[in-house]
Amino acid sequence: MNKAVFLYTFLRLAQPATIIKLVLFVLAIPTALVYPLQQASPGVSIDLEPLVTFFASPVMTMVVSFMFVSSSIGNTKSLDDGEYLALLFSRPLFRSTYVFSKWLAGSLLVCGVIALQLLYFIILLNMIGRGAQFSIGLTEVANLILNAFGAAALVVMIHAFPAKTGVILFAALFYLSFAAPLMLDIIPNYISLGGIDFRDTVKAGCNILRGFMYSPIDVDVYLNSIKVVWLPAISFISNTALYLCIAVIVMDNREFFYSN
Repeated sequence: MNKAVFLYTFLRLAQPATIIKLVLFVLAIPTALVYPLQQASPGVSIDLEPLVTFFASPVMTMVVSFMFVSSSIGNTKSLDDGEYLALLFSRPLFRSTYVFSKWLAGSLLVCGVIALQLLYFIILLNMIGRGAQFSIGLTEVANLILNAFGAAALVVMIHAFPAKTGVILFAALFYLSFAAPLMLDIIPNYISLGGIDFRDTVKAGCNILRGFMYSPIDVDVYLNSIKVVWLPAISFISNTALYLCIAVIVMDNREFFYSN
């Protein structure tokens, strides 16, 4: 890990636009979640576990990664942010070190942003008198940390590519793994091969692609299941390693110019 790259990733958050986006993001979601709780009768007990699970969910870690980590990777066009990659790689710095430093900093950044949301959410719950009903366990904390590392690795891989290529890659992966199955559910089946539903075949392929795009992990499954299935854990580890390997290969083959 390179200390300068690691620390500078956090320093880039000091830009006014990023600070405004961060404050709005941290405040908006907890406020929206607490509002309906405030309308409920004070004596009614409400199960807050789904809300805790929501903050530690793969969806939240992925959203935070794309909002606050994306602009920190391989950015050669924003010359006012100070990260001149052509100068950076003219020094004795392995590009793999750059990738891993960005990944570690991005993962910690995701955890920090969601931790701020949770802290603000707890403050709001105490203000409406429901703080005692809220509790977060070690499994939720573990899920948050692990899924943050997985989401940050995917973001690092996508943004290691040149900007246009990265956008096209993400759009294609998102469409084929998430949007296409939803569209197939609302259209009639006109094609069948040997009695096999064409939509089911395509959706099965999309599910495989979705598992490649992002394979989350749930620690609670491994702690409380009678029979532990290790395939999801292996998929999570292998996918994260694959994302980082692809990012290193792409960065090794990119050419940077001072004119960028």
